[in-house]
Amino acid sequence: MKKNLTLLAILTFVLSITFVACDKKEEKKIKTTKYEVKEDYVISSLYGVSGYRIKDTVNNIYGAMLVPLSKVKDNNINIKPITDNIGNQMQDFVNQVKKNKAEGKNFIEIRPAYFIFYDQEIYSCLIKKTICFANQDSVKTYNTVLFNYKQNKALGFDDIFLVTESNLSDFLALFNKEMSSLNLQGLKTTDFNLETDTICFNVKQTSPQNYYTQKQYKQSIDNLRPFLINKKQFAKKITE
Repeated sequence: MKKNLTLLAILTFVLSITFVACDKKEEKKIKTTKYEVKEDYVISSLYGVSGYRIKDTVNNIYGAMLVPLSKVKDNNINIKPITDNIGNQMQDFVNQVKKNKAEGKNFIEIRPAYFIFYDQEIYSCLIKKTICFANQDSVKTYNTVLFNYKQNKALGFDDIFLVTESNLSDFLALFNKEMSSLNLQGLKTTDFNLETDTICFNVKQTSPQNYYTQKQYKQSIDNLRPFLINKKQFAKKITE
């Protein structure tokens, strides 16, 4: 495929705002929100990111939404599952803001955070969402689009791992002890994403405000290989 080296969205650097902290102050009944910029993302060299700033004065929402953008002109890889996922999460946030009707600014940034390809047919896109509802602390969560673009099929735990009640404890023992509280069903419904040499599980944690956050627990692919359905899978990330 002929590469188009010109990235169509030069505004990436302007739009790529990472929400690191959300500290609120009350001054004459006007709420202000501070945030810092930080870039620490891994994106396939075949892609950049593009999107737009959000400034909804009606619902008092601001932030940014970004999606992958191919640098290759004739790229026909289906990334619609990623853009749909991001769009649906944005709509869900807007719906929550409208329902809560809280006074103050509502922040959201949602974007790909770790987007890589494996085995010439699979991609894993970790999507990072940072939100800050009015009068609430900031909350950072992750979810993954794991997709076989050759078969046009979304993948889950049982497509990758062979873990049963008999080897569950051995599998969990490879991770932080906080993972040991998961039962088999809980493990299978826990979000996970592929990284260059590791697999990361994003485990839900409930915050005092009942918004869930997540902690990330990683283990090398080599150590997890005995639990893979295909022991040769993910032997090497594809060259990009």
